[in-house]
Parts: sequence; C-alpha cells; structure tokens
Amino acid sequence: MRKKIVVFLFGAVLSFNCVYAQIWKEYSSFNPFVGVQLGAQGIGIEGGYPLSESFNARLTANFFPSSKMAWDNKVFSLHRSNIVLLADWQPLYGRESWIARKWIVSAGAGYYFDNKLERFLGSSKEPNQLKDYDVEWSQFRPYIGTGLNGIKLSQRFNFAVNVGYFIPTEATKVVLHEKDPEGLPSLEDKLNSFPNNAVPGLNIQVGISYIFF
Repeated sequence: MRKKIVVFLFGAVLSFNCVYAQIWKEYSSFNPFVGVQLGAQGIGIEGGYPLSESFNARLTANFFPSSKMAWDNKVFSLHRSNIVLLADWQPLYGRESWIARKWIVSAGAGYYFDNKLERFLGSSKEPNQLKDYDVEWSQFRPYIGTGLNGIKLSQRFNFAVNVGYFIPTEATKVVLHEKDPEGLPSLEDKLNSFPNNAVPGLNIQVGISYIFF
C-alpha cells in the first residue's frame, strides 16, 4: 500500500511538472538562459532565471571595444564597460496573443567601470595623437526599458530586442588636456543640455540566448 502511495505521489508530481512546464513554455516569455548580446553598450554576455511565470532576474556584462574613430571632422574614442542587474516583468502573462507572450518591461541599475569619450586634436586619425579633452559620464545609472523576449529561433535558441534608458545620476564632467580652459564652462553647459545629456543613456540591444528548458 505504501509503495502504491509513493508511486501515485511521484506520478502526480511528475504530471504536474509536465503540465506546468507546458503552460510556462506556452504563455511565459522567460526561461533559464545564457546568451550574447550586441548594441549601444557594446558586446556582452547575459544570463537570466525566472522568479515566477511573469517575473525574471537578469544579469548582463558589456564591453565596448575602443578604437579611434573619425566623424564629422572630429576624432574620438569611446570607452565603455558595465555590469547591469535587471528585473523583467511580463505584464500580459496568461493572454494568448503573440505580443502578450513576448512583451516585457525592465527595471534595474547598471554600474560602469569605464564610461567616457576621449576627444583628440585634429580632424583625422594620426599616430601619437594628443588628446584635447575627455568627457566623463556618471558611473551608476538606474535603468528602465522595454522589449520583446523569448522569440523562438529554434527549440533551444531565442532572440530578444531591448530598448531603454540609463538615467544619469551626476552631471557630465570634462577633463581638459590640450583644450583652452577658457572654453570649459561653455563646453560643460553644452554637454549637460538636452539632447547632449540624454544621448549617452540611450540603449538598444539585440541578443541570442540558449535556453535550458
């Protein structure tokens, strides 16, 4: 009798898990995953784990490969690397439409180990080029965003796209090298005025992930 009860309970739990997993797959945007991503924050890796059917925790690390770039007769180099912790919410969980099963809202914060732009003298790239000045942006930034998650590429691979904004917590700073100090106040005013102060926080990323079930 005891064996029958154990077998029955085991079968019931197994059946429940199978049904639960099926519902999760059908309606939830989230699965345990690891993946790679590419976007405004550079190239990165990320991992996530569902906290429930409609909530997910996600950790990402990004690095922007820095090199001199010439654009609009200006020479500059962007240095950016960060780690970001996010909570994702699927507001329409349980509804059957495609958008309800993919749309998410995200909130969290990022810490930048490096977040600056180097501006060089001259209008074209040259070896041993002197720096004119550095533009430094705040390192700690709360984040809010939205996106589409869990877009199936195959049984084990998903695609995602996220857009959002890293909110600055400090004013933009300028570190002078060769630039005339008399121009510092007007340059700082320009960089801390819209839209120049908003652009560094903009985020758009696409990613491919491997899901575990």
